[in-house]
Amino acid sequence: MTLAIIFLILYLIALTIITFVSSRRETDSEYINGAKDLTATESAFTTFASLLTGYNFVIGVTFAYLYGFWYLMAFVGAGFAFIVLYFFYKKKLLPLQKEFNLLSIGDYFGLKYGKLSRFSVNIILLGGLLLFLVLQLFINTGLFSSLLGIGKISALLLTTGVVGLYLWFGGFKASIKTDIFQGVLMLPIILTIFVFPIHFTVEKIPSAFDLSQFWFAIGLALLQFFSLLGQAESFQRVFASRNVKSLKKGLIIAFVLLVLVAGSIAYLGINFRFAGIMTDPSNLFTDGVLGALPKWLGSLLAVSLIAAFMGTIDSSAFAFGALAASLKSVDKLSVKFTRIYMLVGVFVSAIASLYLFSFLSSVFALISIVSVIGAALLSSFIFKLKPFEINAFLLTGILVFILGLVFKFITDNPLTAIIPSAAALVALLLVMGGQKLLGGKKPSVV
Repeated sequence: MTLAIIFLILYLIALTIITFVSSRRETDSEYINGAKDLTATESAFTTFASLLTGYNFVIGVTFAYLYGFWYLMAFVGAGFAFIVLYFFYKKKLLPLQKEFNLLSIGDYFGLKYGKLSRFSVNIILLGGLLLFLVLQLFINTGLFSSLLGIGKISALLLTTGVVGLYLWFGGFKASIKTDIFQGVLMLPIILTIFVFPIHFTVEKIPSAFDLSQFWFAIGLALLQFFSLLGQAESFQRVFASRNVKSLKKGLIIAFVLLVLVAGSIAYLGINFRFAGIMTDPSNLFTDGVLGALPKWLGSLLAVSLIAAFMGTIDSSAFAFGALAASLKSVDKLSVKFTRIYMLVGVFVSAIASLYLFSFLSSVFALISIVSVIGAALLSSFIFKLKPFEINAFLLTGILVFILGLVFKFITDNPLTAIIPSAAALVALLLVMGGQKLLGGKKPSVV
């Protein structure tokens, strides 16, 4: 416990130094991500840190324990998402970026398909970011509370206070610098694969390829693919890249880091499965992994887990503030309102995290609604869509998602989380087919 607190104090001191350095002589443009000058290394680490959330540690070990090698399909989905992100930016977004200084994927939909599309995408993004913050604060509060031996309210205030302070003063620039630091802190998870006894044998491998879980694996890959394409943080970092070359290198390095760290997490879950250890899968990471490590490594890994949470909390909080501020002023983003909305998002999420009733269901609800944007983006990349068509896609996805929550047909099964995107695609195909039957006439839109 003492060692973990020492590591935590050192971590907080490092965040303070990074915030101070980042905020010195910082212009408004730098605060709100106007410089667009991320190097390949910065792009790699900030993408890696913002995508590898704290609950990926917990859920990754749990899913690998439950579903064996099928969990690795998540990497397939992530890999394809990175490829599409690169080519989409190179072919579609780069010309618009130079002319209109895009900051979010909602800006792209607004330019391409009009105000309704921009509003629909931004509403989805804002709702998704709020839910994402709730989930992160819910888990991180419990971790801080356990690590420091303090109450949950005190732990929540500590988490939100730290994030709020360094984002208030440093903005996007501080988020990038802290992401690099936090990304490095996540790497010690790789050491854990050398600590636990190896239980992999040829005879046990077939048991980790249960064919009854095949469609679960397909659903997991699709969800990972579409959710990465729809995340506000993903495109915030894509738009901040210095050039196409830096983006390409950054995405490749980020994927390698993702495979190393998340792959180690998957290894731990499968190794525990092969060991035949009967435990509650939802507590496998905290009780099984952290509890069995040497004190120094367990303490360092606990702080790494906190860093993973903080890295995604700050990315989401800043993205929420910038996105909410952009709704007020499309032409020029206000630093003042970015700060205010950012703190509002953190405050609302902190309150909501105290009343979260189902963590896993909320995770799949988040992925489900964000995937609608990813699916819409991919559809716009493949088809030559008109405003009416893309709006039909987005509005159908939102409506089916709401119905899924009301009638509870969106569950913790990945295939059910794809239902809104699938329904939106069906609606799109029907609209496109109907317009062909009408001789190509397009309904007018505002």
